[in-house]
Amino acid sequence: MATFIECTSLNISYDVMGIATITYTVVHNSPGMYAFNSISTGGRTFSGYVTNAMVTTIPNTVGWYETHVTLITTTTN
Repeated sequence: MATFIECTSLNISYDVMGIATITYTVVHNSPGMYAFNSISTGGRTFSGYVTNAMVTTIPNTVGWYETHVTLITTTTN
């Protein structure tokens, strides 16, 4: 099974309280939902709660899926 986060989909935004909302897409070749509640990027690790996730098939492919995820987090380092 292959699973990876599609890097260009990664988006991080902060509110005035320092809470980060992270959206990302996981590409995978196995049915099911793949959502991670911890993401490491730019030397920081963000951990929190998945608030939204949706699985779709990738058009014009056979057996490839993408899970679109919204994660509400704080920075842990």
